[in-house]
Amino acid sequence: MPRRSLLPLCALVSLTFTEAGRAQSSLTIYGAVDLGIRSVSGDGIGSKTSLASAGYRASRLGLRGTEDLGGGWHAGFKLETTLHADVGGVGSRSLPEQFWNRASYVEIGSRSLGTLRLGHDSNALYRRWLENDPWFAGMGSANNLYDLTQNGPLRESFGPVGRYETTVAYSRRTIQYLSPTLNGFSGVLAYATRAGQSTTTGGAGLRLLELAYKPDDRLSFAVAHSRTQAQFATAESVRRLTDSLVAMAYDLRSFKLAAAVRQFRAETSRETVAYVTATLPIGGDRIHATYGRSRLAGSVSSHLAAGTTAGSIDGNGTSLFALGYVHVLSRRTWLYANAVRMNNRGTSFLGIPGGPTPSAKTFSGGSATGFDFGITHNF
Repeated sequence: MPRRSLLPLCALVSLTFTEAGRAQSSLTIYGAVDLGIRSVSGDGIGSKTSLASAGYRASRLGLRGTEDLGGGWHAGFKLETTLHADVGGVGSRSLPEQFWNRASYVEIGSRSLGTLRLGHDSNALYRRWLENDPWFAGMGSANNLYDLTQNGPLRESFGPVGRYETTVAYSRRTIQYLSPTLNGFSGVLAYATRAGQSTTTGGAGLRLLELAYKPDDRLSFAVAHSRTQAQFATAESVRRLTDSLVAMAYDLRSFKLAAAVRQFRAETSRETVAYVTATLPIGGDRIHATYGRSRLAGSVSSHLAAGTTAGSIDGNGTSLFALGYVHVLSRRTWLYANAVRMNNRGTSFLGIPGGPTPSAKTFSGGSATGFDFGITHNF
């Protein structure tokens, strides 16, 4: 990390500790470092072995503060950034000025009225999508079933930017209302302004609604829907994308089952992504298994991936099967091992993260296999 980046961080921590002592508020410095040895091979693209960050959990660093305002009210903030632990990097790779690329918000709320949150945050639909994904990050994550490298609704709407610079995962300049839980029901309303920016600089507008029901600690159910306005370049027209989700989970105590279905719709194309997953506890350890698939439909005529042509994308898609084992050494430290298989259909060419770089020319309809084992330490 550059020295100029460390100085404001150190000053912030020092100041916050001082103010926390005066106001009897709390400050938590937290995070995780995850590194593993990964080997991936794919049809026609060879193999690659590397030291990879985020094999089971995202490597990250965060600051979180809360203050009890009395009468059931609280105020707080969260600042969180990605750690690229394999190379010592930090923050967004594609937007260098975005140090706190995972969260940067302030909030105020009460137990009875809910919470108002302002700033940059993961959107509620994305949080639900990952809530029951055992991997969250790494080769086995259901996130690997869609990407803006492929022709489809995401690329049609946002252009060839990074997934995390779109509203698919995070939204900037966002106003969120998180309701209190009443008889198991809760909800989220969110609005993000586009502010005239193109997606190449992280600009997109968002309107989002989420409703969830969790009557006890065994069953959960959620639906969410968002509408995004995006403009890849200032010379282009504003494009619209809808993102819809249904997710549920049931804990049978002896094992947990969960499933989620997500659909992206643009003007001429759509993509449906789904996964089912099971978690089996063995003592303090865990076995995870996930099967997921994506299917594309419609046609594309702009923002085409290199080596592809305009036209129908019907029948394109990807399937994923992942199996993982987590050995818990302590409350903070885990060992993990994963095996993943991905199969593309039609002209799709999604690859396994950390493997050889796929392309439409070298990997259309190809399959890949990956293995990794590593360590996650939470602090």
